[in-house]
Amino acid sequence: MQLIRRTLPPLLVSLSLLAGCAAPLLEPARPAYESDPVFIQASVLEADGDFAAAGAMLEQLAAGLESPSREQLLLVAASDFLRAGDIARSRELLAAVDLTDTPQLWFERQLLESEILLAEKRVDEALLILYTPPPERASDAQLRRYYRNRSEALYLTGKPLESAFALTELELLTPDPDDKLEVQLTLLERLTTLTDTTLELLQPEPPGIQGGWMELARITKAYSGDEEALPRLLQDWRERFPSHPALPELIDAYREELSRRFRRPERLVLLLPTSGPFAQPAAALRSGFLAAYYQESPENRPAIALYDSSDSAQIWPLYRKAVDDGADMVVGPLDKEGVAQLLRAGDLEIPVLALNQIPPETAPPLNLYQFGLSPEDEAQQVAERAWLDGHRHALAMIPEGPWGDRVFAAFRDRWERLGGILGERQVYAPAENDFSAPIRALLNIDESDQRRSRLESLLGRKVEFEPRRRQDADFIFLLAKNQKGREIRPQLQFHHAASVPVYATSHIFTGRVDPKGDQDLEGVMFPDIPWLLLDAADDPLSRHRLAEILPESQTLFQRLYAMGIDSYGLIYHLYRLQSSTTELLDGRTGILSMDEANQMRRQLVWAEMRGGVPRVLGYAERLDDGPAPFAPAQPLDADGGAPVSEPPETP
Repeated sequence: MQLIRRTLPPLLVSLSLLAGCAAPLLEPARPAYESDPVFIQASVLEADGDFAAAGAMLEQLAAGLESPSREQLLLVAASDFLRAGDIARSRELLAAVDLTDTPQLWFERQLLESEILLAEKRVDEALLILYTPPPERASDAQLRRYYRNRSEALYLTGKPLESAFALTELELLTPDPDDKLEVQLTLLERLTTLTDTTLELLQPEPPGIQGGWMELARITKAYSGDEEALPRLLQDWRERFPSHPALPELIDAYREELSRRFRRPERLVLLLPTSGPFAQPAAALRSGFLAAYYQESPENRPAIALYDSSDSAQIWPLYRKAVDDGADMVVGPLDKEGVAQLLRAGDLEIPVLALNQIPPETAPPLNLYQFGLSPEDEAQQVAERAWLDGHRHALAMIPEGPWGDRVFAAFRDRWERLGGILGERQVYAPAENDFSAPIRALLNIDESDQRRSRLESLLGRKVEFEPRRRQDADFIFLLAKNQKGREIRPQLQFHHAASVPVYATSHIFTGRVDPKGDQDLEGVMFPDIPWLLLDAADDPLSRHRLAEILPESQTLFQRLYAMGIDSYGLIYHLYRLQSSTTELLDGRTGILSMDEANQMRRQLVWAEMRGGVPRVLGYAERLDDGPAPFAPAQPLDADGGAPVSEPPETP
């Protein structure tokens, strides 16, 4: 199902809204320009769907009008250009709307600004606008736009529960029964992306309408295929929530949508190596996958078979064997060469969820999906976070070798697309312990020393001199694993860069809390998977609970256990995620979505090292009381330390 329709109001409706959005109100009389032939023609063009032409005519008409009519028409013209897909022109017209003499248009301008930002994929910036509550005298139509935009922005920033709560407000303001059903269906779908534990733990008290929606989501999620139990449970639910606004036809619509977009395999093949260089990562993935598998009730589990893919040259024959054996889905392979074989194979008879990612040179097979813990994804999120934090000038320090080059390229490409400036990149040798040379070059301290030498040569004597670092750097992107990060960060501080923010990838953190060892990483910010940073104690698949039955899940491969858990969850959601890049799944490795190449993208949790302990950073930390503390996965050693281990590189 398509997400809630993000339609802008028709021309005449827009103008009626603009006339009454907030005090001081405009005169309610109809504007004189409504009888103008240009305006009438623009209305006809808009009704025919030719929004670009309608916008151009309204822009022309507005040029000859006085305030507030000029600003009214410019806002509607900007809306038309946005509907036509001309984001740049829409933004130009929005910038031309002067609110000095027309403060009553402020809320309408804010709504349009948020819609432009959403269209530009600048979701966090849109959400900052939508944190401001609507004015008391906003019309119902404006409030519908506000809650629709707010819901979408929250959902796209990985907040499905908050998004659903915004939809409860939208649903109450939606009079048309068909539109109301669409809103309710989207609301229910977004709640069902949450885990049962989340739905249970976050129940409001008393439950009320929102709690009723959450309980309904739990029931439909667990029993949508149980023809015997579902009617009885729904009847019990209705008795508990007799005044709830859920429409009677909602469940049938949801189950119809579910059958179209959620497919449950009956026979599943897990394609992983049992020997060779990838045996240990594969074992971690397999354990996480099976832990999630056994959490399901036996009647809902698919039959599962394990195929040994230690010989990567045999991936295609093993796939054919899975098809011949009657499997309707394959999970694996793990190594890049195996994924490349399937990419070259063309059409695939049954879907494959590959457990690695490689850039496709051509359009991938429709049935091939790729899921991996991509460091390139993390580097791009570093660029996005730094940009949203207000930084514009970056420095980068990366390890030598193809891995560092590849991850840096992802950071640089995203940073420059955002409009950021990359001032300097320096490469260091991971085998070394003294990084003063690349750091001095990064900070231009070597140039400062050269100036001193020239000055001493000119004066013929020694001069007192304090080296100064460059002043044009807003932050440093540091690509380093934990042990190297512990060595590099103090050296950056020694060379006068203590006040420069440092952003890193998850490789800077072992995944296990170690205040003593990580105290040298003070202030470093990094993204990581929710399974490590936000652990729900009552979740049977949390890292705490998994450690009780699988102590080895706390090793250096712990992120792969979370990936195994998500791999099992993904098999039911592949078709839904494929339907739109805005569809999300709340996973242990992040908020998951799928791009146009059928590759999974992860939205991670951000943390900052404080006192050697990761502290979770929310997006709205600047608006609330500050970060939440990190909960360690297991008790610390007596001296406060824990064994240091490095996260594995992508096979």
